[in-house]
Amino acid sequence: MSHWKGLLYACLTTLVITLVISVLPQADSRTARNAGDVSVFRPVPVKRLSSNTVVDSMISLHLALKVKKVAWNGSVLTVDLSNEEYGNAVDRWMDDLQRLFELAFIRTDNVSRVLVRFVAPLQPESDDVRGDARLLAAVDVRRTDAWLSTELSNLSAAKPFQDEIWRRRLRLSASQL
Repeated sequence: MSHWKGLLYACLTTLVITLVISVLPQADSRTARNAGDVSVFRPVPVKRLSSNTVVDSMISLHLALKVKKVAWNGSVLTVDLSNEEYGNAVDRWMDDLQRLFELAFIRTDNVSRVLVRFVAPLQPESDDVRGDARLLAAVDVRRTDAWLSTELSNLSAAKPFQDEIWRRRLRLSASQL
């Protein structure tokens, strides 16, 4: 009979330990505060642009125009934006430029120059020939430009093809079509 008492004692001990272990996490006060979904990936703001962060940074901008090419060389960010879907909608161009410049000159600290080319695809002559892009306009803006600190928020409303001041600020070059 003592054999059965020992076995019963071991079962009861195991049951008590199991109940204590299962109740312990619920007694933790931190669990009550953090009840809910747990974020696996936490977005980290990009302070310095690099080859590792340039793609994620460009995706996070949600640009209206299609990004055709991005190059990061030293402290110069070069972006080609395709104009194939919206024609010559300058307001979309300016919205995208404002977002790019905010990323480059406000949210990051290691970009000294942004070069943006607006391109439109050329239709290929035949199906086996790859179509090239036609350059519509180019913009060159530098961190040292004084207008960035005062006028960047007004860029989305700018009309650089009609306003000489904005054309000089952006160092806008337009192709002759």
